[in-house]
Amino acid sequence: MHRIIGALSATHRGGMYTGLDRYVGSKEDTYGMDMETSSFLDSIAKCRLVFLGEVHSVPQIVSFQGSVMEKMASLPGKLHVIFEHFSFDMQEILEEYQSNNISFEEMVDRYKQIGTEGHDLKPYKALMEQAKQRPSSVKLHAGFISRTYAKQLVKESESAALKSAAPWLRPNTTQLEGSDFHYNLFESMISGRNIHDGKPPKSKFQTIFKAQLLKEEAMAHKVNQLIRESDNENDKFLVIAGNGHLSHYQGVPERVFSEHPELINQSCLVTSHQWEGEFLGGSSPQNLLNDLEAGPPGANPADFLYVYVDDRDKMQRCPSSGAEVKAETKQAYDKVGETAHLEGNLKRAHAIMTHLGYTEEEIAVAGEDAYNYQGVGNPFRNAKIKRGERVLDVGSGLGTDSFIASHHAGPDGKVIGIDISKREVAHAQKRAYARELDIRFAEADMEAIPLPDNSIDVVISNGAFCLAPDKEKAFAELYRILKPGGRVAVCTTTIRSEKLDKGVHWPICMKMFEPKENMAPICKKVGFVDIIVDDSDDKMSYELPKECEELNPERFSVHVGGGEFEHLEDFDMDELCARVCVVGRKPL
Repeated sequence: MHRIIGALSATHRGGMYTGLDRYVGSKEDTYGMDMETSSFLDSIAKCRLVFLGEVHSVPQIVSFQGSVMEKMASLPGKLHVIFEHFSFDMQEILEEYQSNNISFEEMVDRYKQIGTEGHDLKPYKALMEQAKQRPSSVKLHAGFISRTYAKQLVKESESAALKSAAPWLRPNTTQLEGSDFHYNLFESMISGRNIHDGKPPKSKFQTIFKAQLLKEEAMAHKVNQLIRESDNENDKFLVIAGNGHLSHYQGVPERVFSEHPELINQSCLVTSHQWEGEFLGGSSPQNLLNDLEAGPPGANPADFLYVYVDDRDKMQRCPSSGAEVKAETKQAYDKVGETAHLEGNLKRAHAIMTHLGYTEEEIAVAGEDAYNYQGVGNPFRNAKIKRGERVLDVGSGLGTDSFIASHHAGPDGKVIGIDISKREVAHAQKRAYARELDIRFAEADMEAIPLPDNSIDVVISNGAFCLAPDKEKAFAELYRILKPGGRVAVCTTTIRSEKLDKGVHWPICMKMFEPKENMAPICKKVGFVDIIVDDSDDKMSYELPKECEELNPERFSVHVGGGEFEHLEDFDMDELCARVCVVGRKPL
């Protein structure tokens, strides 16, 4: 279900909204209008320049975009569709696709091989197939600068990034400039602050704001270039990008209209907004505008708001509490378990495990199960499992580390794996039987381990503690089941600072990460001694060879994200997070 609600007004409000009325031109006020879809499509199709703001890869939004594209393409002239999703160096694969030289699936494979953008293109298949069927009336364009330049700006300097990105920018671009309102809007998207409540923005995001401006300068330059090159007054231009690059006519639209003010009266901006209330159809337009924080008349977030109900699997969204973390983690990894039997990329798995310090012997032991590796580190460097020991693998997943642990413990040892996912447990147990290994896998919660006190020599864990809601309780359980003198080696992801910045809107998943400095005190509190937080290999990012980037699309993988957290893509995760291995011993 969706609604299309007008949000444009010629009202001059002054204050921080000063100047926003210039994007109204002589267009009709739409504020508070509730548009019927067919009437809206008839109206928007007559515009020469349309900006569609989106939350990336949401099927309802993409379907709406397809309807707009189809209607615009049905009128005389050529429709140029400019996508944020493709960097300029991907234009070749778009052209091969639209020329029918490669399939959609082949295009996606090559997109992933280039690997700089990382959008989920599957929801766009129908839209792009529509365009492919109309080569004489629709032309697809890569519309964004590669993310590598934005990262260069953040890590090096603005001048260095501008020099590298010069081919994609206006000639002689030496500085990136944005208005106070634009920064205010950008900061509100990061912090979750209501821009209309009168509170001033914090100034600490200026560097990544410049990275945002770099992207918008490049996209606007591309759009302006296409407009200049057009010699047919019936040609039209459809720009598809994230809300953050278009909202309130900031970013890309303001830069296009700066060069082509004559198009203001022939333009339309639509931004997309998820409705999370009880019943979308029962709310008045004014209540919708209020609840979506669209601002008063004259704030002009867009000509229209496309308001939709996201009925996708909740697993794709971030949970909102510790209890939900467990339930949704179980649900997500059950889906992983359902496709774990399908072949993965062994070269990729070997490259990752080698980077994390697994020995050639350990990788060989993993064998074909290596492509089901799910860890964040290497617990074996610190666990030092001896022959004959009893080992517990907490969060054993699909069994890869458990199989390696069994090799180290030998035929006289014993390995037990526990995991919250029933499907992953079933897969791991099946693989253990196939390997003729005496390993017992069980579905269990690490905060309530079904083992007696003083029964285990070594506990390993690799990634499961990242999302443990109560880490002290989980470590206390490890302490309980260890024999005196027993030891733990827990690989997990932590936050480098004491707390995540309260001024940033973070996913609950990251909020579950424990500050690195808290790990040793937690272990000490529950009774461990000889505690080491090994951060000798703590970087989050690392490069993989090109041949290691391809994934089997039939294998389900867990990811949490979407447009709500698009603002995080310019953060340096190596500065925010650290991979560690927490080591400790239970006293004799």
